[in-house]
Amino acid sequence: MAARHGQGSGRGQEAGGRLPARHPSGGRHHRDVRLQGGTLRSGGFSRPYKGLSICGDSFLIEEREGETLAAVIDGLGHGYESSVAAGRAVEVIREFADLSVGPLLLRVHQELRPTRGAAVGLMKIDQDGKGEFCGIGNIEVQALNGTPPSVFCLAGIVGHNLRTSKVMPVAMKPGDIYCLMSDGISTRGNLKSCLPGAPETVARRIVEHWGKDHDDATAVVLVYGEKPS
Repeated sequence: MAARHGQGSGRGQEAGGRLPARHPSGGRHHRDVRLQGGTLRSGGFSRPYKGLSICGDSFLIEEREGETLAAVIDGLGHGYESSVAAGRAVEVIREFADLSVGPLLLRVHQELRPTRGAAVGLMKIDQDGKGEFCGIGNIEVQALNGTPPSVFCLAGIVGHNLRTSKVMPVAMKPGDIYCLMSDGISTRGNLKSCLPGAPETVARRIVEHWGKDHDDATAVVLVYGEKPS
């Protein structure tokens, strides 16, 4: 089992990793997860609203028993209270990461009630590139390479306003590259221009090139490759 967690400081936070994730003040690392059906590489980067030292966004990447769970969280607003909501979401997701994405999102919703709430996107991918996505709020998933995933978040605020949720299938093929991102990333940006590179490097480029100054910004990149020899 390995985990990576990022919640940007004033200089940003990057995670990939051969080592377990550090606290948000920690450094960089890279991870290449070799699964039975293929190689899934992943990495993320997060940085706060320009001029602030605390980030209201966060992300988590966990590998457990042949599955990778990627989560992007955007605490409502920005600053300290947003950071509290995002940080609590990461704690809950890590604790209950063995749940499927639908029940996991509902669990996060219950635990975020005392906070201002957040947008949350959860994606699980198995050893064959198959998986599920479930999200509420302004988290977006785009394909940087390959077939775009037919997934989206429903309206609402996790912790306060979650009337319904929907679990959607995901099927990654060799060569597919997905990016999960908060709304601090401009959708008008040419995200594919940030290729090629290691997943955490691409995630950092996306945030640095297309992140909005007036918002926290986070990107998690998943790369699904050929079955290792």
